[in-house]
Amino acid sequence: MLFSHPAMLWGLLAVLVPVIIHLFNFRRYRKVYFSNVDALSELQSENRRRSQVRRWLVLAARVLAVAMLALAFAGPVIPGKDTEVRSGSTVVSVYVDNTFSMEAASSDGAQLVRACDKARQLVAAYGAADRYQLLTADMSGHQMRWLSRDEFLAALDEVQPSPAVCLLSEVAARQRSFMAQSGAANRHAYIISDFQRSTSDFVELGIGSAESEVTLVPLTGSVADNLYIDTVVLDAPAFFAGGSVGVEVSVANFGSHDAEKVPVRLYVDGRERAIATLDIPASATAKAVMPFTLENDGWHEGCVKIEDYPVTFDDDYFFAVYAGGDIGVVEVGPSPSTALQRLFGADSTVRFVHSDRLSQQQVRQSGLIILNGLRQLPSGDADWLAGWVEEGGSLLVVPAADAVPAELNAMLARLKAPTLDRYVARRSTATTLDYASSLFRGVFGGRSDEMEMPSAQGHWLLGAQAIRQSVITLADGSDLLTLTPAGEGRVYIFAAPLEQTDFPQQALFVPTFYNMALYSRPAVIPCHTIGVTEPIAIRSSVSANPELRSPDSERSFLPDLRSVGGRTLLVLHGEIAEAGVYSLGDERLAFNYGRRESRLDFFSASEVADAVEGMEGVSLLQPTERPLDQVLRERDGGHRLWRLCLLLALLALAAETVLLKVKPKAPKAL
Repeated sequence: MLFSHPAMLWGLLAVLVPVIIHLFNFRRYRKVYFSNVDALSELQSENRRRSQVRRWLVLAARVLAVAMLALAFAGPVIPGKDTEVRSGSTVVSVYVDNTFSMEAASSDGAQLVRACDKARQLVAAYGAADRYQLLTADMSGHQMRWLSRDEFLAALDEVQPSPAVCLLSEVAARQRSFMAQSGAANRHAYIISDFQRSTSDFVELGIGSAESEVTLVPLTGSVADNLYIDTVVLDAPAFFAGGSVGVEVSVANFGSHDAEKVPVRLYVDGRERAIATLDIPASATAKAVMPFTLENDGWHEGCVKIEDYPVTFDDDYFFAVYAGGDIGVVEVGPSPSTALQRLFGADSTVRFVHSDRLSQQQVRQSGLIILNGLRQLPSGDADWLAGWVEEGGSLLVVPAADAVPAELNAMLARLKAPTLDRYVARRSTATTLDYASSLFRGVFGGRSDEMEMPSAQGHWLLGAQAIRQSVITLADGSDLLTLTPAGEGRVYIFAAPLEQTDFPQQALFVPTFYNMALYSRPAVIPCHTIGVTEPIAIRSSVSANPELRSPDSERSFLPDLRSVGGRTLLVLHGEIAEAGVYSLGDERLAFNYGRRESRLDFFSASEVADAVEGMEGVSLLQPTERPLDQVLRERDGGHRLWRLCLLLALLALAAETVLLKVKPKAPKAL
């Protein structure tokens, strides 16, 4: 036998109180004088014997009552078969899966309702003095605390479906970590879920201490057909008034039946701008491209919609783009380039200037810097220019034939871009073009072997130890144009002086250099996923202390804005719970639900049993018709005897009362 609260056994010392009272009878006697007591001697002896027996019975009843009360508070337990019950306090952590898949209906009702009912049965198997934790997929901070049983049941009534998604191993790790901090001797964790295949990583579930066993409580889920918008991609190098944007929509059919003529609608700024119909085979994905034109500058809110029942949370996909503002392009070199002036000078979307030296203020206001024909980079400019690129700027290096590249190479090495090795003065013609490069997105309808390629009278050989994308390659295998991602920015290297090539006279020159300018705009991510914790970069035009407002403007809060490296970052802490387009000052941020819950495919109870078989620290509670509290009392708690002890204490008190109240019959007179 073990005791849940062994410290209460000190209460057994209280049995000394009735014993002391019995040994020291403090009753005061009154003397009564008789003229002759000889006739009473036999009667007095008989009364003394009866009184002594009754006193011993009363003492026994009192001792039993006190002892049983002490034992009841100590919580005696007879361990069940193959169950280890430790002396000490007990904590219970219960995870109730409240993800969107739990909204699915079953033969017994909604899965979330069933999960809450099972949680109530679980806590009924434990004592009122035990401590409880209610955990959901939200993993919010207020759930990291212990509750009484009544507080647990009250919190359970407030559980609602949530867009949050977490892996099974993350839940178990959080439970084990929190219970380990309690210092309790008995730790019990339960996970009540439909065990969706996309989130149930059973392989990682057993990592943890066996002292905190996790018990899985499966709910039977049935595979359901579901159409959902998987991804939305905006195909445009930049967003500006009058520009065309292609919206590529992927719609997935998770089901066993083909879906025919599914309407897909595109809304921009509250107006329907395009519609497409898709035929989607079972367990497949179909795509549609719906173009629209940005009619004016400013923010544009968009949404792609389909109609599918009963699962609807993944039928909408929101996005937001900003059109407008010019692109700053600065050419730094000894003399202006006629080709660059012709390309950028007459374009209203580009603010092109030439300078004979680098200016930090001018660079900070630009998106693309072109180092054209510089013999050497001024000392001290390499560090801050590299930092500007890492923060999101684009840099094009067009070295002079007689360049002294020491400072320039130091900067390129920091950015992991190819360095300038040596200049070779021989004619070479480009032979290879990387059609997959982002610079040529939407430029070519297909590959052409008859396209005229640029040639150079001489060019720089570039170092091999670097990160690069070879955009244009010469016949000798060396690179004419390379692209290197560097932090949030890009580094382009055109290995030949412009005046020594025929590239400016060719048609390929315009899209190549113009797209460098277009892609130098700060990247605006059109949409974000709810629950993702990575910081979100926003435009610097946001005013101080702006409020983040919900799509219906009924809710708002002050967000966590941080300035890092010249950029403003928005850090979310679970405040976004509803999909839609939110406003932050004049900024627009679109948030969508994650699609992991869209595949309504679940593990059966037998599959869960096979997955966790032999896994240390993990057990399975098989579905049964019996109430869970009865099953758990036998399995986890053994046979708890506190109720029996309390009953025996009450019976002992009742026996004492009877002994004291019922008077023995008087003996017959002599």
